Parts: sequence; C-alpha cells; structure tokens
Amino acid sequence: MKSKMFLWISGLLFLFTPVRLLQRSETATSGSSTFSITENHVLKGYVIHKQQSYDFLSCAHLCLTRSGCASVNYENVRNGICELNGHGSSICVTNALIPQPGYFFGLLLPSQIVPGGKYIFTTLGARGRTGPTSTAGYKGTSLESQVILDKGIQIWTVPVTGTYVIEASGASGANGTCAASLLWKLGGLGAKITGTFQLVQGTQLKVLVGQEGVGNKPDFPDQPGGGGGGSFVTLMDDSPLIIAGGGGGGGAARGKFKDGDPGQATRNGSQCGGTQGSGGQVCNAQTGKRDPSFLAGGGAGVLGNGDSGLPIGEAPLSFRKGGRGGKCPAADGGFGGGSFAYILGGGGGGYSGGGVFGTFSEGTAGGGGSYNGGKNQRNEAGANKGDGKLIITLLNT
Repeated sequence: MKSKMFLWISGLLFLFTPVRLLQRSETATSGSSTFSITENHVLKGYVIHKQQSYDFLSCAHLCLTRSGCASVNYENVRNGICELNGHGSSICVTNALIPQPGYFFGLLLPSQIVPGGKYIFTTLGARGRTGPTSTAGYKGTSLESQVILDKGIQIWTVPVTGTYVIEASGASGANGTCAASLLWKLGGLGAKITGTFQLVQGTQLKVLVGQEGVGNKPDFPDQPGGGGGGSFVTLMDDSPLIIAGGGGGGGAARGKFKDGDPGQATRNGSQCGGTQGSGGQVCNAQTGKRDPSFLAGGGAGVLGNGDSGLPIGEAPLSFRKGGRGGKCPAADGGFGGGSFAYILGGGGGGYSGGGVFGTFSEGTAGGGGSYNGGKNQRNEAGANKGDGKLIITLLNT
C-alpha cells in the first residue's frame, strides 16, 4: 500500500492512499469521523445496502447516516456503486479483503483514532478469578464494536499504523481480614508499566486486564487475601509486548503475617517468585526451599502456572492457558494469574508469578513480575490500587 495521510473534508477526516477520487466537498452532519481507505480492494460478504453514489465522499456520508454501517466498498470504474457493510466487517477486515481493480474499501474508524486518541481497556465489570463475558461496557467508547472476547481475553485489531504508548497497570492483591481486629494486612499494589511501540494496521493483540484478588468470603472472615492479576498485552502467539505484575495478597491479622508485596518493576516475581515467565513457588522460610505442605499458592506467569500446596484448591493458570485466577474456599486470586490464599496471602500474577515465603505463623506473598518490550520505558512497582487498567494512546501515524 502507498503512503497514507489524514485529510479533513467538511467535518470528515480521511486517512487514505492518495488518489484522484474526492472530486467535490460535501457537508457531513454526523460529526467528525475517520475512514481508512484501501485502494483496489473490496470486502465481500457483509453488504447491508447497495446503491449508486456520485463519489466516495457521498458513499462515506451515506455510511455515517446509516445505522449499523461499519465500512464501505465504492466502485469507481463504471456506475459508482456504493456498498455499505455491517458491523461484523470492522473485525474481519484483516483476512477478508480481496484485490479488485477500480474498487476502494473504506473502514469507518472511531474518532479517537486521530493522534492523542485513547483506547481504554477495563475489566468490563468482571470480578474475581474469571474474566469478562460481555463487551457491553464499551458502548459509546472508542472500543465499541472493536473488541471480541475469548474466555475473558480481549482481542483488539490495531486500526492504523503508527506509534502508540501503552500503559499497563496490574491489579492489587486483596487485603487480609480479621473480624476482631482493625490491623488488617494490606494487599500489595499493582505495577504500572509504560512503553512506546510501533504497531501495524491490522495486527491483532490479546489484552488481559488484571482483576483484584478476592478476600473476606462470608464463611472465612479471618483470612488472608488472594493475589492480584497481572495485565497483559501480547501478539496472537502470546509473545509479550508489555505486562504489569499484580500485587501479592495481604496476610491475616493473626500471627506475624505481613502486607503483600507490590507488583514488581522487573521481570521476576518476589518472595520465591518465578523467573523467565514461570509461576511463583511456595517456599519454607526456614529452609529456603519449595515446601508443598504450606496451605498457600504462588501466582502464575505468562508461560507457567502457579504453585499450589492446597489439595482442595486450584492453582492459577498461566496467560498462555487463559489466565484464570486460583481458587480455594477462603480467598480466590484475581483473573490474570493471581493465586488463592488460605494460611498465607496469594502470590500476584504477571510476567513471572509472585511466590510465597514463610512458615505457618509468618510470611509474605510476593508480587508478580513485569515486562516491557517498548521504548521510552517507565516501570513503577506498586503504583495501582484495585483492578488493573490498560490504556493505548496513538501518538502519530
């Protein structure tokens, strides 16, 4: 494809390969919008309306005024036929475009695609160990109709080639609770990782927004907190771009249990944490070695599941296996690899999972590690409270 550029025409912003196509100006009544135009290509199978149109601008204007239109095919060889495509076309463009001389395909992009526009990914209201099941929370935002879900992981297609800043924040671990004391041990805060990336239009990214660990279940009022989930952005083959570690869960008020560690600014998890993408382990502070007899769990990493010493619990899953948080009767881990808690707090999820280091009467849950494959890096440990966040901002094209 030839070089692209932005062009404002009476309220319409066009990103296009320069062609002698826009012959007259029209007033757009639907506000400022953006079209990405691909020359000599057409999209088949999504047409919801078809009619003659004077030029591409008229066809684009028709799309803006027609509910459910997400893209257009414009035939400029014979009759000036305008085809309006439905919303499914906005997700399927990458693999479905067909070379066709004399046609121009125009994809309607959110107005936020202009430099400075933001895409803000959230947990979509999901809580606990499993991810969101609906994208309804993005209605009215730049992500409306732009995200599909795969077992809680969000799939997003880069709308235009350019330089983007990605800011990822891991979730915090849950507080340890004790009904008879105000001296609760606090869950660690999630890491905040920022980098600059060059992304290519049509590239699909997997996005997991970490969820806060769970604590204080009704039947277990005096228990530690589950670990927070990490926040991840990867390519479709799970190669990481940026990952922010989740915080470790806080210990129970009894004994000498401590606050959870924060999500780490470096790749390794803390407190017998994982390395090189592995899950965190549960280790005996007296021997310094892994000890599966402890009723605790380590957080999961991007590649490896978390460690578990609880027969009735479920260890958290790695990002590669879906990122589900750990589970046990007392406290669950957050989506994004956070671990359960039973005696000690749960380790946080991340690039490498946070571990657990202690004994039956004292100890600390570790925070998950982080990863930054971008430029202009800023890596902060323990900077986010609550659920994770993920913001992608277009700098320039």
